[in-house]
Amino acid sequence: MNKSLERFLLSRRSVLKGAAALSASTLLGRSASAAPSAPLTFIGWQYQPQIVEENVNTFKKLYDENVTYELVSGDYHPVAETKLTGGQHIDMLYAEEDHIARWCAADWARDLDGLPDLDAIKEGMFPVSVQSMSLPDGKLAGLPYYAGHNAFIYNEEHLQKAGISAPPDSFDALLDACRKLKKDGISDAPYNSAWGQNWPELSWSLFSCWYAEGAPVFDDKNDLVDDAALRKVLETHQTLYKEQLVTPDIMTLPNEGVPSYATGRHTFMVLHDYDQKVANDPKLSKAAGKVKNALMPGKTHSTFAWTAVYMMGKQPVDVDRTWQLLRFFGGKSKDGQYHVIKRWALEFGLGSAYKEVMADPEVVASFSKWRDLDITKKQLELATSRKVAKMIWFPEWDLFMMQRTQEYIRGNMTTDQLVEALSNKVADLKKQYQ
Repeated sequence: MNKSLERFLLSRRSVLKGAAALSASTLLGRSASAAPSAPLTFIGWQYQPQIVEENVNTFKKLYDENVTYELVSGDYHPVAETKLTGGQHIDMLYAEEDHIARWCAADWARDLDGLPDLDAIKEGMFPVSVQSMSLPDGKLAGLPYYAGHNAFIYNEEHLQKAGISAPPDSFDALLDACRKLKKDGISDAPYNSAWGQNWPELSWSLFSCWYAEGAPVFDDKNDLVDDAALRKVLETHQTLYKEQLVTPDIMTLPNEGVPSYATGRHTFMVLHDYDQKVANDPKLSKAAGKVKNALMPGKTHSTFAWTAVYMMGKQPVDVDRTWQLLRFFGGKSKDGQYHVIKRWALEFGLGSAYKEVMADPEVVASFSKWRDLDITKKQLELATSRKVAKMIWFPEWDLFMMQRTQEYIRGNMTTDQLVEALSNKVADLKKQYQ
């Protein structure tokens, strides 16, 4: 959606029609107009929807509830915004950290302030996840779907064949290693990553590399910071492409490039941490058993960490019932079990915002089979959450950034031209959303 703040906020009116009749007490209790038999509505993106259906059915049986689940096909966030703009009623919905403030500002979703047990729930989570899920005013926007970060992985066998004693710890060392691996015929495309124009692809990969090199990217006023670290990462990406150290089709690889890495063709990859489970699964990957994780190359070795959320719609059919739905999916159910979160962890390697889940012996044993947890712990201690994503204009800048950076990587722009375009776009969007 490419709109000014005025148009953006006007679009919520169909959603808010009749809202004046709702009192504050109604929002903290069951709506007088909502019948207990009315279904709760829940929308989600395209990740294991059959498992989500099963989880919905578990909730319905455990709570004697009525829930309608809708899978959103296509690019989730723009499609969800279209539904919300059109006035579709939604009680619970997925969101990434870069949309929570935007959707609350449009009155499509509400924060969780004042709901039962919220303080205790927050106490049980890692601070970086609480920060990721919080609005600019500090209120919690949702409960955690999963917590993730971008990890750096490498094929240990490839390095041994090339006589490289350790994974690269800088971007210069990464380029040198890729050149040697290609020259020695060990890998024709040593580096791989998600470089597509989707929010979890080139954007997440770039921010991870920027943070690893020490680039703040944005300052406290949310203006772009043009520094050596920002440019270093951009130029490294352009060099990887120019020297054919990546596949020619890297910007269109399906499923964020994970199936390509699973062929055993590549040596290095920046990927969502849970996808290392796929890379080390012998049923799914030819590189299984050879893929190790290391700290991100760069001066600070930081990375981008995020927590996806379940948000509550602005006008749920029943706040109490919807809060139970959020807590079942995004925390403990009434029987004290993490039904959904622990299943995501054990079956798919998704990390959790909850300290208790990540310390669970079953989860620790499972994760230890496919990644080095000591390195993961160090990586998370160095990780950075993305504060600028709480600006309601950020998703539009982010898409523009990915589009222009792809042009730059292909050699169609200079570094000066790209940085100037990205900076100017920030200024333009700030004016639109004043």
